[in-house]
Amino acid sequence: MNATRRAFLIAAGASGLPWISLAGASQASTRIWVIDDGLPQSRVLVRSIKGRVESLSGDAGWLWIERLSKATMPIGGLTRFADAFVLSQLGADIGMRATHHRAFADGAVLWTLERC
Repeated sequence: MNATRRAFLIAAGASGLPWISLAGASQASTRIWVIDDGLPQSRVLVRSIKGRVESLSGDAGWLWIERLSKATMPIGGLTRFADAFVLSQLGADIGMRATHHRAFADGAVLWTLERC
């Protein structure tokens, strides 16, 4: 990694924005997004998404059973670590693989679930 790329990655990480996934947000019609409204970063992400958004306002297990378990498209999310862990374990049961993209200082994590 050269010095310019390193400086860019450090600066982008220090900004506190989920910059990695915003490039994929334009393709949001092919992804379901799970957003925890209690996280400040979620406001930035929700404004850039034009696809389906599911709000996580309680139990991640209930959200999975009621709305996500039959999904055929990839799922992305910005949630707290515990909720991301629960959803990734439930996704693994039906053949989905979790990818962690970014962790924030307040316990939030940006992640995706995709079929293997």
